[in-house]
Amino acid sequence: MKNWIFAVTWLFSLAIAYWAGLSESGSSTSEHSTELSKERMVVKPAEPSIFVNATTDSTGFSQSEELVSSSPSAPLQPPANEEQIQRAVGRSPAERLLSSNPVERLQAFTEILKIPTADSIRMARDAYESLPGGPGRFSELKVLAYAWGQVAPTDALAWAKEQQHWDEHVASGSIMSGWAQVDAGSAISWAKENFDGEDNPYYIGIVSGLSETDLPRATDLMTELPYGRIRGRSAHILFEKAWSMGEDMAIHWAENLPEGSLQNFAYGELGEKVAREDMNRAVDWLNSMEESEIKVAVSEDVSREMVRKDVNQAAEWANSLPEGNSKTKAVEEIVKFWAKEDPLQAANWAESLPAGPSKITAMNEVAEKWSSQDPVGTADWINQIPADVNKDPLIETLVNKIHKTDPESALTWAETISSPERRKFMTELVERSVKKEKFSDGR
Repeated sequence: MKNWIFAVTWLFSLAIAYWAGLSESGSSTSEHSTELSKERMVVKPAEPSIFVNATTDSTGFSQSEELVSSSPSAPLQPPANEEQIQRAVGRSPAERLLSSNPVERLQAFTEILKIPTADSIRMARDAYESLPGGPGRFSELKVLAYAWGQVAPTDALAWAKEQQHWDEHVASGSIMSGWAQVDAGSAISWAKENFDGEDNPYYIGIVSGLSETDLPRATDLMTELPYGRIRGRSAHILFEKAWSMGEDMAIHWAENLPEGSLQNFAYGELGEKVAREDMNRAVDWLNSMEESEIKVAVSEDVSREMVRKDVNQAAEWANSLPEGNSKTKAVEEIVKFWAKEDPLQAANWAESLPAGPSKITAMNEVAEKWSSQDPVGTADWINQIPADVNKDPLIETLVNKIHKTDPESALTWAETISSPERRKFMTELVERSVKKEKFSDGR
C-alpha cells in the first residue's frame, strides 16, 4: 500500500515539475517575441559563407567542396497526412526535382539548395535543364541561380549567358542578388567591368540582394545610378522592402531620399499604399499638404486608386480640390480611367469643371482617349462644344489620331457621312491630316 502511495506521489511531483517547466518556457518565448518585435526594423548583415577549395567542376565547386553554414537549416515540415507520407516514401531528391507537381518540385529545389554544395548545385542544374522550357520553370531558376550566386557567382553568370533571353535575364538578376548578400563590393566591381553603358541591368539584382542586409547602403547605391529604367526599378524594390518593415520605416526612408524625382516617387507610392488600406486617411493626409511636387505625386497615386474603386466618388473629390497642380494631376488620372470605360460621361464631366488648367487637361485627355476608340463620336462631341471654348487642341488631337491611322482612307470614309454638317467637319479634319502627311514626306 505504501509503495502505491509513494508511486502516485512521485508521478504527481513529475507532473507539477513538467507543468512548471512549460510555463517557464512559454514565458521565455513571450519575452523573446517582444524583443524581436522591438528589433524588427534593424537590418542585420548576413554571415559570409565559408567553403574549402579543391579542383573545380562546371558548377564552380570542387569535387570535395562543401559549404559550411553558420546557422543550422530549419527542420523540414512533415507531410500533413498518412497518404502524403506514403507517397513521399522511397522518392529520391532527383525524382522530386522532376515532379509534375510544381509545389513539390519547387520545395525539392529549395531543400537541396538551402546549404549549397557541389553535388546539390549540379543536381539542381541538371534537373532545371531537363524541365520544359518557358516561364513555368522560372521559380526553380531563381532558387538555383540565387544559391549558386552566393558561392560561385562568376561560374553561375557564365552559365546564365548560355541561356535563352528571359532565362538569362531571370538567372542573372538572381545570381547578382545572391552575390550581393555575401559580397556586395565584388558584385558591384564585376557589374562595372562587365557592362558598357550607364543603364546597367546588373544593378537591379545587386540592389535587391543588398537591401536584405544593408538597406541604407542599397539606397545610397540606387541614388548614385543615372536617371532611367534601372534606377526606377531599383527604387521600387527598395520602397517595397522599406514598406515590408512597416509604414514608419517607409516614411523614414522616403524622408531621407534626395529631393526631386526619387522622393516624389516614394511619396507617391506611400499615397497608393495608404489609399489601399484606408482611403479616408489617404485623403486627409493629402489635404493636409501644402501645394508641392510631393503633393502632386501623392495626388496622382491616390486618385488612381480611388477612381478604380468608385469613379463618381473620385470625380466628386477632385472637384472639391483647390485649383493647382495637384488637382490637375488628380483630374488627369480620373479622366484617363473614365474615358476608357465611358468616354461620353467623362466628356460631360470634363465640360462641367470650372474654367482653369484642370478643365483644359480633362478635355484634352478625353479627346486623346476617345479618338483612339471612336473618331466619329469624338468629332460629334467636339462639334457641340460651345464656340467660346478653345477647341483647337482637341481638333489637333483628333487629326493626329487620324493621321496615325490612314488619312487617305479616312478621307473616303469622311465623304460618306450622311450628316452634311458632320461630313464637312470631318472632311476638313482629314484633309488637314492628308496635307500634314504629304508635308512630312516632303511631297
